[in-house]
Amino acid sequence: MEQIVYPQQLKRVTRALWIGGALTVAFIAVTAWWLSERHRRELRYDGAVSGDVLVSSDGRTLTTPARWTPCHEVRPQLQARESANTVMLVLKGGEADLRHQCKSTDEQVSTTLAAPLGARRLVDTSTGATITPIDSSQLADPRYLPAGYKQTEEIDDEPDTPPGERCLASPYFRAESPAWTRFYRKGRTRLSLAIAQVAKGTPDDAHGAAATIGGHPAHLQERSSNRCLKWSNGTYTFAVFTQDTQLTTDQLLQIAQQLGTPVR
Repeated sequence: MEQIVYPQQLKRVTRALWIGGALTVAFIAVTAWWLSERHRRELRYDGAVSGDVLVSSDGRTLTTPARWTPCHEVRPQLQARESANTVMLVLKGGEADLRHQCKSTDEQVSTTLAAPLGARRLVDTSTGATITPIDSSQLADPRYLPAGYKQTEEIDDEPDTPPGERCLASPYFRAESPAWTRFYRKGRTRLSLAIAQVAKGTPDDAHGAAATIGGHPAHLQERSSNRCLKWSNGTYTFAVFTQDTQLTTDQLLQIAQQLGTPVR
C-alpha cells in the first residue's frame, strides 16, 4: 500500500535535514578552527637569541628579551639543552595569525637550568654564536628610585625615539661587551625609566660634564624625547634614561649617585 506523505510531514523532514546539515557544517567549521588555533598556539618554531643574556647569581636562571604580538601568537619560551660542556639556547615561538592588527609586546623571558651554567659555553642554537652573558651579581642595584617606581619585566625599545636620539642600545642586538638594561614604571603608566650597564669602561672626559659620579665625570644628554645621564667607572659604563618629563635632572643624578657598587 503506497504511503501518503502529507505537506506538513514533508516540511518537518525538510526542516530536520536543513538543521542537521547546518549543525554538520558548524561542527566542521568549529573543528577546523580549533585545530588551526591549536596549531597556531603550539611552540613550533626556533628563533635566534639575538639579545643580551642575564644569568642569575646562582647560575641557573637565564633571561633574554623577546618580542611577539599577543593577538597573533603565543608567548615565546626560552628553552635550553644542556650537556657537560655547553648550554644551547633557543627561543621557541608559535605561528602568527596576521589577520588582525595589534601592538607588539616586549618582555623578558627566562629558563631555568638543571645545573648552574658555570664555565660551560652558552650558544645560540639558531646561529651557533657564542653568547657571553652578564652576571646579575655584577649589576649595580639602585638604592634610590623616585616615589612609585618599580622594576618590570617589560621592555621599551624606544620605538618613538628618532634614530639620532637613542640613549640605550637596542636589547635585541647583542654587542661585543655583555650588557643589561632594567626598566621601571610608575603605576600603570608607560615605561619611563631605565638603568643600563655595559661591561666595558670608557675613558673619563671632564669636558662638558654635568656632574661627577663616584669621582668620574657624567654627561647629560637632553633630547626632544628623553634625557640620558652617562658615565663610566673604568670597568662598566652606565646610563640612566628617562622619557618622563616629571622626573627632574636632580632625581636622575640621585639615582646615579646611589647605584650600589657592582662586583668586579
